Amino acid sequence: MPLRFVHCSDIHLLELAGTTPQRFFNKRLTGGVNLLLNRSRKYDGGMFQKIVAAAHAHEAQRLVITGDLTNLALESEFEHVKRHLEAAGMPVTVIPGNHDAYTRGSARAHRFEHYMSAFMDGEREPGSDYPFVQRLGDVALVGLSTAIPSLPLYAVGRVGDEQLARLGRFLARLGAEGLSRVVLIHHPVVRGVAKPRHDLLDLDAFGRVIAEHGAELILHGHEHRRLEGALPGPGGVQVPVHGVGSGTYLSQKPGRHGAYALYTVRPGGVTRTYHRWDGRGFVADEAEPPVLAGTGSH
Repeated sequence: MPLRFVHCSDIHLLELAGTTPQRFFNKRLTGGVNLLLNRSRKYDGGMFQKIVAAAHAHEAQRLVITGDLTNLALESEFEHVKRHLEAAGMPVTVIPGNHDAYTRGSARAHRFEHYMSAFMDGEREPGSDYPFVQRLGDVALVGLSTAIPSLPLYAVGRVGDEQLARLGRFLARLGAEGLSRVVLIHHPVVRGVAKPRHDLLDLDAFGRVIAEHGAELILHGHEHRRLEGALPGPGGVQVPVHGVGSGTYLSQKPGRHGAYALYTVRPGGVTRTYHRWDGRGFVADEAEPPVLAGTGSH
């Protein structure tokens, strides 16, 4: 059975009610300045509601969000996000981004996992949060975390050796079962596309896992722009890698529009329609290739 879903990312839903000034005496100081001078003017959280409405209009079975649901990883933001996701009226799958582990305190408290657990149900290896696997008909969503706290003005990520080992075992097992594997990760995994200080620190190690075990599709966010690429899978077969623009970005610059993508994934093929913000609503991008060939290793 195919899976029809909407992919969006980097929605950065903001809610500061009840937050005291003391909470900004850390990396949030630079993040708060950026919110005041930049992000609050260029992003509109109301656009997320338009994406949810579009997902219903498309009769999507699921909404998939690849990280950065918050700005500063505050409890008020996570509560705000959770209310929006619970009201979406359809199943939602999320993974964290760097903004969701913005400070060491938020990461130590596992704040994202505490608030978002209902949207990350699935199979896991004992004692681990990631990867998690959601089996949906002939498709398996494989959710990873690259979210680590970093220095001010840095937005790097890391999968980590243990999570990569678990990922390899899951991909091998799911591939042997004939499922179409869609890997969800926040940071870009193709070399050279991330901005300085935005890198995935173990990008090469991630690529080696894909080269050995394969996947049918890799989806990410992080750079707030449309990105197209591929990683070699087993036998050199290319695994498509798609980055989506921020779902709440008001920009209408080519490649940097606010955006979401509609996917239908089935064994043997992936269909995608990219939708971009035109200032009034989300419109289908006429330049989008209609079908991508299957790339599985099974």
